[in-house]
Amino acid sequence: MLRFSLAGVIMAAVHIAILAYTLARILVTVTGDWTVYWRMFLALDFPVSLAVVPLTWIAPPAPAGPLFDFANFWWPLAVHGVLGTLWWYIVGMAIGDRLAGVRARRADRSRPKG
Repeated sequence: MLRFSLAGVIMAAVHIAILAYTLARILVTVTGDWTVYWRMFLALDFPVSLAVVPLTWIAPPAPAGPLFDFANFWWPLAVHGVLGTLWWYIVGMAIGDRLAGVRARRADRSRPKG
């Protein structure tokens, strides 16, 4: 069960902002290969992005544009939007827990003994 984590919320919000920017770039792109914008998520959402790779490498981009392309638009959007954001929440939660542990150890060392 996931618990609330401020660090997790911050990391998930940054991920959603990057995703929104990517969507804006894809939808504004009139010419060229609009699928290139999803490639940055291969590293950003690793290992979640492994769920996207086989389908996008097999299917060529739809000539009608991104809104008509399940394999290269809707599938990556669903995986990165849901699973990628959840992944970054978990990563942020782990980072927040680690920082809280470091702060607690420092506070214990700075207390006078006696």
